[in-house]
Formats: sequence, structure tokens, C-alpha cells
Amino acid sequence: MGNDKVKEIQFEPFNKIGLCFSGGGYRATFFTLGILSYLDAISYKNKSLLKSVKALSTVSGGTLTGVAFAKALQEKDFDFKTFFKTFYNTFTPTNDVLLKSAVRKLSDDNIWKTNSHKNRSLINAFALTYSEMPLFKGAFDSFREESIHQLENVCFNATDFSFGLTYRFQNKGYFGNNPLFKYNQSAINALKNQIQLGDVIASSSCFPVGFEPMVFPDDYIKIRDDKAYKELKKSDLFKNGVGIMDGGITDNQGIGSMVLINNRMKNTDNGALDLIIVNDVGSYKMNPWEPDTRKIESNSTLQQAIDKILKYFSFKLIYVLILFTGILIITLNFLNVFGEKASSNISVIGGFITGFGVLVTVLGYIVSKIKALQLSKLNTLFNKNVPEPIVDDVMSFKNLDISLIKVMISNRISSSMTMINDVFLKQIRRINYDYFYSKSEYKNKRITATIYKLNGVETPYNKNTDYNQDIKPFPSDELKNISLIASKTPTTLWWDQNDIDNNRMESLIACGQFTICYELLEYILELKADKESGISDFKEINKLESVLKTQWQAFNKNPLWLVNDLK
Repeated sequence: MGNDKVKEIQFEPFNKIGLCFSGGGYRATFFTLGILSYLDAISYKNKSLLKSVKALSTVSGGTLTGVAFAKALQEKDFDFKTFFKTFYNTFTPTNDVLLKSAVRKLSDDNIWKTNSHKNRSLINAFALTYSEMPLFKGAFDSFREESIHQLENVCFNATDFSFGLTYRFQNKGYFGNNPLFKYNQSAINALKNQIQLGDVIASSSCFPVGFEPMVFPDDYIKIRDDKAYKELKKSDLFKNGVGIMDGGITDNQGIGSMVLINNRMKNTDNGALDLIIVNDVGSYKMNPWEPDTRKIESNSTLQQAIDKILKYFSFKLIYVLILFTGILIITLNFLNVFGEKASSNISVIGGFITGFGVLVTVLGYIVSKIKALQLSKLNTLFNKNVPEPIVDDVMSFKNLDISLIKVMISNRISSSMTMINDVFLKQIRRINYDYFYSKSEYKNKRITATIYKLNGVETPYNKNTDYNQDIKPFPSDELKNISLIASKTPTTLWWDQNDIDNNRMESLIACGQFTICYELLEYILELKADKESGISDFKEINKLESVLKTQWQAFNKNPLWLVNDLK
């Protein structure tokens, strides 16, 4: 019966929109702010496209914008332009104190006494900072299914470190992910609305290496006497806590969660989404990995270096000789061997030598004992963890030159970082896009707005002449430059001097605005060219197209015109 209902609901573009906000630090935060501001600026059937947004799926840096917008939207007197100014003014380089506040909290003992439920970590310091900011202040109960305004579905994505699956902070469907939710549904449902939005943002944005995981439910629930918390902690899966980290690990565009949202909406009275807009600041390309090319010289082997260190710290007979020399000088001086009476200067010298002798003798003895104990532990650890068939091969490393070992370690670290931050994430990105664009049910219902599309840079993947021939004018040099500045923004949650000098914040917002303008024009052209679209009346669509063309021309003359109007 649910499927019959879906067939009866006619596809109407721009009626029900879902937005995906990718990860990417502030690059994502302000590109997506530009997307929201442009959707607010244009209308379809006398209603801004922003008012047609019914679902959000966000990741990492995009979650900052997504949470703030979703929260503000629940206010009775919500006005987007007011929201924009508040968000903009909070994060201008002059006003942005996110990083400074988090670092200050991390070093403040009183903060952690007040928030003793949290582990003392950088990501929890960020979480506490988010929670204090008016934009993000409040708990997840702002999005209760029965009372949420306009947005039918919100999903802020992270990744769990128990099953390696997407962990969804969402108002409908299971909270978290299937295995964890099914394990103890009642306790999780009882706790989810207590979770602070600052913790949600931190969970979604704590990218690997830069941050450590948060721990659920320990870092999230302050009242430890809560019945649901105690119940959850009794279970095997949660007794030691579940690590929660960056949503970009499993899906950096939030596409998977939006597909699930759309599937749920199919069986509602209003039907599925009419349009899904994926807003992506990730790159399809990567800087090639380069090996360490430092010169390998024969200085000393690892074994020789270890022997030198051990020899240096070993107990030596000379330490005892120094001690006895000092004692002998003091004794002889006391017996007046050096003169008619004892010399105070000689006593000082003897005392110094004696003190030094005692120090090095005791330290040498202690270090030798510790060294022997640690070597014993290392040997035990080595024997337990290295398979016997390869013991001889592993031990042969001790004869390698140190400079060679440095190069080997450098290459392993740099290639591992490339794998984590580039190869792995890009492969996940490709898989999600392949799935999204291979499904016929999303035909005429999808747009992808990428931060780099209009920057004019020619790559092995595309040429800078690959602009739609039916959209005029082609991107101006000024527009391409703004897009290039935006797309080169590093993945950080702060502004450095280079960002300030390049006016990156405003460039990112403007890039989001003119990119979605261009993508909407392309989308309409594709709709009109598709004879099987099912759309018979293009009157309202033509009106929207006319406005888009006018504004596209304005963006080419001055890419920052809308930012200047809004700020």
C-alpha cells in the first residue's frame, strides 16, 4: 500500500528538498552558508527555495552550519537574514575565538572539575566551547520528531569505533546505528534528547590525527545517576564506552544518510524528496605521494646506537672513584695534610666532588636497574607479539644504518597519512557518488554543487573549458579567482593570516552562492531537455530560470554582491 501511495504523488521539482553538507572544516562551514543564503534569495511559486528544505544530512565542518541553521529554524521569530548576520559575525577572523577558547579550556583545571563527566581532551574542550556559543547552545531535544518545524528529518553524521559504521545523531529512525541501537533501544531513546548540540558538532567534526574520539555515553551524559545511563553502562557494548569520531570516515558527503531519509519519506503522506542537493567541498584529486629523498649515509647502525645509549647510562667504576676522591680530599684536609690547618676552600672542593660522586653513582645504579627491568619487559613483549618464524628477520633490522631507518619510517608515516586523509576518503567518496548516480530513482532529483567546479583550473579529470555551452556568460576571471581562493582553503577550524589576507571567509560564502546558482541553471536545462521528466508545465520553472540567469550575470560582474548585501 505504501508503494501505491508513492506512485500517486507526482514529482514536482523544488517542492521537497534535501541538503547534504560535506565535511572540510571551515571550508565546508562557509561554502554551505553560501548555499543556504542563495536558496533563501530565490523563489519558486512565490516561496523561497530555503522554505522547501525538508531534510538535512551533514558531516564535520558542514555540521556547524547544519546544526546552527536547524536550531535557529525552530525559533518562532526565525528570519534567515538575521541568522546569517549572527553566524557571519560570530566567525569573522576578528571575532572567532573557537580555537583559543578550546585551548584555554583544555588547560583550565576548574573546567574539568565542573565537567567531571568528560574526559580531558582537546575534542571535549571544543565540545564545551560549542555548547557555550548562542548559535549552538541547547540539546538535541530541539529536534523532537513530534514538534520539529519545517525540517522533517535532521541527521548529523559521525562514525563509531566499535563497528566502523556511520553513527547518526538523527531525529527519526534509529539513533546511532543499527547494531548499537538494537542492543539497548529504550536507554538510548531516553538519553538522546539530553545530548548537547555542542557534543553533536564535536562528534561529527573530530577528524582523525587532529583530534581523539569522544566516548558515548560517558562524554555526553552529565547526570550519572540517570536510570537510562546506568542501564546502558551495564551492557557489554557500552560499559567501556563507544568511541565516536568524524563522520567523514565513512561518508564525507552525508549521502548515505540522505538516501535512508528519502527511503523513510517514501512511505509518508507527503512522499519522497523531489530534489537532493549534495554540497561538497572535498576534492576528487590529490597531491601525489612523494618518497623521502634524503641521502643515506653510513654513520652507525641501530645496534651501535643502542649500545652507545646503554653504555652511556650504565653503572661505571669511575663514578665510585669520583666519590672516594671527594671523601679522600675532605679527610686529608681535616687531617691538615694540605697545611697547618684545614682549608675551607679545599673542603668546598672536596664536598662538591663527593656530592657529584654520590649523584652519579646513585643515578647510575638506579638507571641500570630500570634499564635491565625495561629490557626484560621489552624482550617479553617482543617474544609475545613477533611470530617465531620471522624473529630472525626482525632482529636483522638492528644492523641497518640509522639514516636508512629514518627514511623507512618517514616513508611509512607519510604514505599512511596519504592513505588515511586522501586515498581512503576519496575511495569512499567515489563509492557513494557511484551509488547515488547509478540509481534511476534519483534521475532529475539530484544536484551536486562542488567548491572547485568554477575555479578554472585544468586537471587530468576536467578541462577549464568544460562549462555548459548554454549558460552565458562563461565564468569571469574574477569569479574563477574567488572560486580558486575558496577551493584552496585548508581543512581547519580557525583562520590563519593567509586566510585573512585572501578574504577566504567571504570568498567561501560567495563561492557557495554562485556555484548553486550555476548548478540550478544546469539542472533546469536538463529537466527541460528530458522528454520523460513528467513535467508538462514549465511556466514556474521558466520564471525561476529567468531569475537565475539574471543573478548569474550579476555574479560574474561582482561575485561578492550578495555577500555584501547580507553581511
